[in-house]
Amino acid sequence: MRQGDLYAVTRGSPKAIGVIDGYFDGQPAVLHKEILWALTRGIAVFGASSMGALRAAELHSFGMRGVGRIFEAYRDGELTDDDEVALIHGPPEAGYIRLSEPMVNIRATLEKAVAQGIIDMPTAARLAASSKARFYQHRTWPDVLADVGDPRTAEKLAAWLRTGRVDRKREDGLELLKEMDAFVRGGATPAPPDFHFEWTESWHNAPWRRETAWICGEVTAEEDAILDELRLRGEYRQVRRDALLRLLVRGDKDAAADRDAIRRAMGEFRSRRGLMRQTDVIDWVRENGTDLAGLERKIGDDAAVETLARDRDSELHQGMLDRLRELDLYTGYRKNALARQRPSPSSSAPMPRALLAAWYFETQLGRPVPRDIADYAISIGLPGVDKFYDLLAHEYTFTAGRNASDDSGLTDENGLT
Repeated sequence: MRQGDLYAVTRGSPKAIGVIDGYFDGQPAVLHKEILWALTRGIAVFGASSMGALRAAELHSFGMRGVGRIFEAYRDGELTDDDEVALIHGPPEAGYIRLSEPMVNIRATLEKAVAQGIIDMPTAARLAASSKARFYQHRTWPDVLADVGDPRTAEKLAAWLRTGRVDRKREDGLELLKEMDAFVRGGATPAPPDFHFEWTESWHNAPWRRETAWICGEVTAEEDAILDELRLRGEYRQVRRDALLRLLVRGDKDAAADRDAIRRAMGEFRSRRGLMRQTDVIDWVRENGTDLAGLERKIGDDAAVETLARDRDSELHQGMLDRLRELDLYTGYRKNALARQRPSPSSSAPMPRALLAAWYFETQLGRPVPRDIADYAISIGLPGVDKFYDLLAHEYTFTAGRNASDDSGLTDENGLT
């Protein structure tokens, strides 16, 4: 893991992230701020073994979860130097083959050798000191054996090392995986962070933040130019707010959309655009720079938003009115609502529901009549289809009366036409 990698992982909103190894020599190491960012996103971050143990010891008071004996040693001050866990390895094509031995493994192995009577304590202390004095890239077991001095002891230790050596970093890494698995399977959620994440200029301008977005397939150079168009037209903030709603529902268990909800959302999407054939859908996704998987993801988000909105409809009413006030639309809607409350002359005979629906959707809204009007009624916060048709009948009577007033040259006292 290098700088920017952990931030990239957070973009997928995982439940937990585990940090084990990481680059530090020649490549920037994972930032503390990346981990703090993940914690503020409600993501549990575990650390162990190497870079993970270092960062966990430094950030455990902020909520990062340290695992294993190496973490504990750093946390408690028994270890302080970064080189204790450092090693040199081969390239990716060679499977990152290990070319040196971490100091923590050497210490753990020497302690075990003493416990099993292979070497005495003074010898172990001397070998640990000579290994520590070497540059981390030059720490190997042949070098350790060369420092033993006594040939018989060296031969005995060499034979024992074939099966007796300790890989403390691996042990702690496996323990981390077990704890993460238990955390995810148990459905646990991290406690809210008790710190404020400071959005600094260096964080905002970090080049890997934008590079990460592109690598993750979120924004191409062309799409970034489209976002600039939104900025120039003053529409960026509103579209971002809509996108935020989609992002938030992905992590809300109450918003999980079932097959029927997804089917309705797809039907609504296709009906509004006249995409009757599958070839029409394929043409649409191509023209809009996405693919069928991207469309399905969008429809899934739409269905999740609609599911949550229906479930919490009554809780949203005051927020909806506040939004109208924010957009300076409240007074206009209020005037229209008050005008509709006045008694209207009744029509001679009620209009058939099919004609009412055609009048409303095709004439007033300029869209096709939905296939499932009962579901549409529920989608706009009504208890059922009867209430919806009552609303349409009243609206038709009001509109007819208003049109008659307009034809006679009269207007109502609110000036509504």
